[in-house]
Amino acid sequence: MAVLDAALRFGRPVAPLLAVLPSRRTKLAAFVLSPRVRATPWALYAELQRREPVLRTRFDAVLVSRHADVTAVLRDRTTSVDEARATAFADADRSSPMSQVTRRMMLFRDPPDHERLRRLVSRAFTPRRVTELRGAVEEVVARRLDRLHPAGGADLVDELAYPVPIEVVCRLLGIPERDHDRVRRLAAPIAVAFDVDLFRDEAVERAGDVAALELEAYLRAAATTPALRAPDGLLAELVDAAGDDRLTLDEVIATAALLLLAGHETTSNLLSAGILALLADPAAAQRWRDGDPLVEATATDELLRFTSPVQFTQRVVTERTEVGGTTVEPGELLALLLGAANRDPTVFADPQRLDLARDPNPHVGFGTGIHACLGAALARLEADVAVPAILRRWPDLRLDGRPRWRPTSVLRGLSTLPVRWS
Repeated sequence: MAVLDAALRFGRPVAPLLAVLPSRRTKLAAFVLSPRVRATPWALYAELQRREPVLRTRFDAVLVSRHADVTAVLRDRTTSVDEARATAFADADRSSPMSQVTRRMMLFRDPPDHERLRRLVSRAFTPRRVTELRGAVEEVVARRLDRLHPAGGADLVDELAYPVPIEVVCRLLGIPERDHDRVRRLAAPIAVAFDVDLFRDEAVERAGDVAALELEAYLRAAATTPALRAPDGLLAELVDAAGDDRLTLDEVIATAALLLLAGHETTSNLLSAGILALLADPAAAQRWRDGDPLVEATATDELLRFTSPVQFTQRVVTERTEVGGTTVEPGELLALLLGAANRDPTVFADPQRLDLARDPNPHVGFGTGIHACLGAALARLEADVAVPAILRRWPDLRLDGRPRWRPTSVLRGLSTLPVRWS
């Protein structure tokens, strides 16, 4: 089973790879690289789970697709998120601006640094503080809907799914409103540059580096100049922590950058792909629109499971161990297919069906273990507010053209969602 051998390769350009592959593998690589498969990878995942749920590839990555194995690795504190410890990345160049910023993010730090950074940020995401943000989220969504309504149609990604989460996370950090569009402009090329190397080219990497440099300069100025940030935002709290020697200034900047990127990219993808899924299932949409109590408490988690805005994450093995009966060695890279785990038929009944009342729903859309998504409660809140608001404002919402998926593999979402309403 070599379907994904070529798809999840790290560090070589596409053309030379395809040139040296045997004919069958060339076809498989082209199949995986096609927009249709990258938009709907579920059949591919099912094939992996049936045939080789732990697949050691030719390209220094072990693919893990079953829910039980994925969750076991995510909870295993002996694995590492520091890709520098992977044999596959032993000779990787870490001098690029993107690498300089990301290596200081807690997403790529192991304990004890990870615990220190997460502890300082987690106070902004307590249930009480997230609940206090509901009014702000409702106001942002209502204002966007009011502005869009007279047009009778729009690209829902560009006009709502992308700007709403950006505005919310900027408010949380204390980024002035005048700079929200600038943050939005910089976030897109950085998100694409986070993708695995096989799906990037030099132009993508250059754009990511340029955006990373500008975002770092902007956040450094905001961190060192009080007039450039709100006094009651999370950025101000992080600066105070740096003053107490609990954070370095570089860590403040990297943490703020991570929150800006992670705080809106996955939520944007959840909103756009979630609305598309509901347009394909009018009965499910109507239940949420009508306020069915069996749906309101569970719908967002089902959209997370069904759409999987983050398709996979990775861990580096630091001790010889077994994953799903396969022995893995120190230095091997585990590619944990979250999207596959969320459609595992041994865990989810009828996994290919959208069931907004699904309960229990042990999806891994937010991960699990010590690196579980810090902003999970905020993402849930934004979807809980935005999706039913859209459905109720425009009960006749319908597609007005062909949606297009983003050309990324790690983050799964739409680049356009053209819709109309009366």
